[in-house]
Amino acid sequence: MMSRQRRNLEVISISALDLFASALGVFILMSVVLFPYYLRQPSTEKDLQGARANQAAAGISLSDAQQVASEAQDAMAEAEARRSKARDELQRAEASLAEAEQVRAVSARRVKKEPEKKAADDEEKGRINVGDLDIVFVLDTTASMKRVIQDVQENLLGIVRVLHRLAPSLNVGFVAYRDRRDAYLTRTFQLAPMTGGNLKRIQVFVERLRAAGGGDVPEAVDSALSVAKNMPWRTTALGWIIVVGDAPAHRGNQNKVFNMARNFHLYAPSGVVQRRVSAIYTTRKRYGRGFFRKMAEVGGGDFVDHQGRMIESVLLSILTQDPSSS
Repeated sequence: MMSRQRRNLEVISISALDLFASALGVFILMSVVLFPYYLRQPSTEKDLQGARANQAAAGISLSDAQQVASEAQDAMAEAEARRSKARDELQRAEASLAEAEQVRAVSARRVKKEPEKKAADDEEKGRINVGDLDIVFVLDTTASMKRVIQDVQENLLGIVRVLHRLAPSLNVGFVAYRDRRDAYLTRTFQLAPMTGGNLKRIQVFVERLRAAGGGDVPEAVDSALSVAKNMPWRTTALGWIIVVGDAPAHRGNQNKVFNMARNFHLYAPSGVVQRRVSAIYTTRKRYGRGFFRKMAEVGGGDFVDHQGRMIESVLLSILTQDPSSS
């Protein structure tokens, strides 16, 4: 009985020792396994703290970068606004410059035009070279002259105004002529100053003229020139007769016309002023051209083949001559 109890006790003792030994072994094994981690724990904490510091620093840097980027965007937006404003200012400046250039160009043209206009006026006046002008228009009013008569009626006022620019003191007369056996041989408006009511009166005279009569080729040029030559010419004024027609004088009277034109031209009342006879030929037919050309030649005036408006032909018959020359 005693032996059995002893054996049971020994078995229990041995089991307790085994259990203890096993526990000790497990402890030792765990110590061996966990000891390196235990040794590394301070370093890990340090690394963790460093990582956290780096993360914080990175967070600060990112915030700074975002702020810098935002500031850069603001600066770019401001720069773009300034650039846009600068473009607008440039466009306004260019527009102002263009407007100023236009005004300057217009002003320059005006400044340039005035002396040129004055010089042109002085040149035109210089061609006549006198302050006073007496001029008589001698106009064929037979049927073939209908269009020319209408032209004179429409432009008489303009002709007188232009002549007044060339000669401040202006007297104008008018002789309308046809031929024998017509309603009249000549009709006359005496030389008179183009002041007061005389301009209106000569207009009425011309507006009442009608194209009629004729029939044969020659016309009474000699009778009309004789009436014009005997008008009250001023002794101190340039005297000018302008014969407008499309047919010569009758053959037996042509030399009479040439002599009257020559004598009128050569007669100088004061020894200084000139008198002239010009001729405006209004048709393209050749039979009367030689007569009108010679009349102007001996009369010291100019011959004009009429084209266009009568005012142009009248001015050509005056301005192409130097009135101061003999």
